[in-house]
Amino acid sequence: GPFCLGCSHRKCYSPIRNLISQETFKFHFKNLRYAKGRKDTFLCYEVTRKDCDSPVSLHHGVFKNKDNIHAEICFLYWFHDKVLKVLSPREEFKITWYMSWSPCFECAEQVLRFLATHHNLSLDIFSSRLYNIRDPENQQNLCRLVQEGAQVAAMDLYEFKKCWKKFVDNGGRRFRPWKKLLTNFRYQDSKLQEILRRVHLLSEEEFYSQFYNQRVKHLCYYHGMKPYLCYQLEQFNGQAPLKGCLLSEKGKQHAEILFLDKIRSMELSQVIITCYLTWSPCPNCAWQLAAFKRDRPDLILHIYTSRLYFHWKRPFQKGLCSLWQSGILVDVMDLPQFTDCWTNFVNPKRPFWPWKGLEIISRRTQRRLHRIKESWGLQDLVNDFGNLQLGP
Repeated sequence: GPFCLGCSHRKCYSPIRNLISQETFKFHFKNLRYAKGRKDTFLCYEVTRKDCDSPVSLHHGVFKNKDNIHAEICFLYWFHDKVLKVLSPREEFKITWYMSWSPCFECAEQVLRFLATHHNLSLDIFSSRLYNIRDPENQQNLCRLVQEGAQVAAMDLYEFKKCWKKFVDNGGRRFRPWKKLLTNFRYQDSKLQEILRRVHLLSEEEFYSQFYNQRVKHLCYYHGMKPYLCYQLEQFNGQAPLKGCLLSEKGKQHAEILFLDKIRSMELSQVIITCYLTWSPCPNCAWQLAAFKRDRPDLILHIYTSRLYFHWKRPFQKGLCSLWQSGILVDVMDLPQFTDCWTNFVNPKRPFWPWKGLEIISRRTQRRLHRIKESWGLQDLVNDFGNLQLGP
């Protein structure tokens, strides 16, 4: 099984400093396609403790590879000694890395083991350049990091500015982008998304078995129905839509909560998000989704569900009502939504073949949802929200 990397090593590593020079940053973090002479890896980190909705910053600094130990591993040893050994294991931490190179295969393997043994951690990795990206093993472990729950992304102008402000001895100067920064970002991002695309897609078999909208008659089949959440996020800055697929695991956070954590980390405002769920949200997830939407009035969130979860129980109906009252649009998946979900998350090159009775069951579930709206006196409110649009 996985082991704690920090416990297996006794040598203590420390950050090289809190700030790096402007020259070091501009040389080592320049996001060139072909970066000659840049063998060192710099890792700028920030550790925050999750405290309700207001994260508390605990540590920040810079690591560099040392004694043939890569910067990522130096950080893990330090984090184990200075944070995990000192603070309560019940605390939840968010770690953000800004790296000159993405992790190599061996480092990604160690990070995976560390995350697997410490479930109270979340990790965001922003890289200026992709390391040895043609190596299949490197590609595989970047995908595995995402599957383990880490966010892996290329550094955009926003991350370079943030890194310059927090980790560079900038003398009060503003960050001045180098030539082709955005062009090189688009190149790095496209290569990374090409690799990670395989993570986000559902298999055809999984889609047909999990999004199947017929009523569940047998208990054994019921327990085989997993809670999936597929999401697509559309922005107005010209970038391609962001897509992902999340799965609730037994004994861990529900997919809706994983989704909220991921969206919060992006610090977005005006966006349109479409979610496809195998099951409608439970009451707790519904209330958290509603609170998230109320805090972001410019965001449009549309939830389509294949099946209604315990729809005859009043707490679950009340959870659905909290979604409608917050401005979230909740509907039942019909043929157009199943087709769109298939195209975006399963296989865009093959047509979706609907199963027998799909549309009949969808209409039946829609009538059931409509009766819930009416019984709680929310039909007019839902119609009003449905007429709202978000402008660019």
